[in-house]
Amino acid sequence: MSAGRRQRSAFAWMLFAVATVYCTAATTADRAIADSQFPAARRAAIDATLKEALAASGAPGAVVGIWIPGQGSFVKAVGVSNPATGQAMRVDDHFRIGSITKTFTITALLQLAQAKKLRLDDPVSDYLPFVPNGKNITLRMLANMTSGLFNYTEDDAWVKIAFSNFQRVWTPRELVDVGLAHAPNFPPGTGWHYSNTNTVLVGMVIEQVTGKPIRSVFADQIFKPLGLKQTSWPTGSAMPVPYAHGVTVQTLDDRRDDATNRNPSWGFTAGELISTLGDLKTWVHSYTTGSLISPEMQRERLTWVTLPPNTPQRKYGLGIGSDNGWLGHTGELPGYNTAAYYLPEKGATIVVMVNSDIPANGGNPATIIFKMLAKELTPDNVPQ
Repeated sequence: MSAGRRQRSAFAWMLFAVATVYCTAATTADRAIADSQFPAARRAAIDATLKEALAASGAPGAVVGIWIPGQGSFVKAVGVSNPATGQAMRVDDHFRIGSITKTFTITALLQLAQAKKLRLDDPVSDYLPFVPNGKNITLRMLANMTSGLFNYTEDDAWVKIAFSNFQRVWTPRELVDVGLAHAPNFPPGTGWHYSNTNTVLVGMVIEQVTGKPIRSVFADQIFKPLGLKQTSWPTGSAMPVPYAHGVTVQTLDDRRDDATNRNPSWGFTAGELISTLGDLKTWVHSYTTGSLISPEMQRERLTWVTLPPNTPQRKYGLGIGSDNGWLGHTGELPGYNTAAYYLPEKGATIVVMVNSDIPANGGNPATIIFKMLAKELTPDNVPQ
């Protein structure tokens, strides 16, 4: 998830010198999330690919985890966590995970549908009557990005306000009102457009139905059952320690800035969460396989939208993407970029977390690294 680049679309579906510091000592965090390692020759090839990918991404550092049953695992922190001090990246560093938050939000929605506290085809007007044309926009349309509602983070005036005060605390209603003030992109259900307005509205519905703040819903229904002890809903601007410092050019003057301690309230249920490599390994496998919901609800999640710009190879479901067989989501917040995916065909998981959101070589840093690793490890399943 991204707050927006001035005069450009803020989100993708998702330069500075790269340090070559490699953390080779096995830490407690390494051992906790690493299974049997790849053979030495294979590991050396992965290591070389990662070094090349980090350079291509332009990011100061990255944390990477690869797990392929029957083949091995690879867990490594590379580069620097803090470009200002040269502090090395750590495997257990915390990152802001941006739009991967959406996968938690939609899981909570599916859990409520399973408990029959709502239906996916309920109109949003049943819960939030202020939404224009809400009687024709279903919760399903919000979840799969077919509502047509304008993306509030693509509003240049809002971006200017948000970038003028990085500590401002935004309410969900303030955010969606920005999007709802615009004409819709298309009539409900007739097109596809990635819009954070959709997922913020889903979060508001979840809070209304449960009568609980979203942080409690996530804690009770997702974090605790899965033991995600390093995943958190921030209550302010501070990051849990240890953490990576995020570098961005998402500023009013496009100059490089440390975005680590910006208040993330403007992301709400579309992008506010913080997590670590170990927790994301657990999480991506859980939601892509449906461990916290019924098979029926998982089938709903994996009902794909192929309306343009989606294709049969790259498509979107209910808060989940599919890219040449890989299931998962990317995430972006100023200073941070993450890709976490699971490949059912091989039972493979790859998680990439970087402390920069600055595009390089035609792509976002985490997706550049993920794609290069997939090309090395699963050449028949290279994401687009």
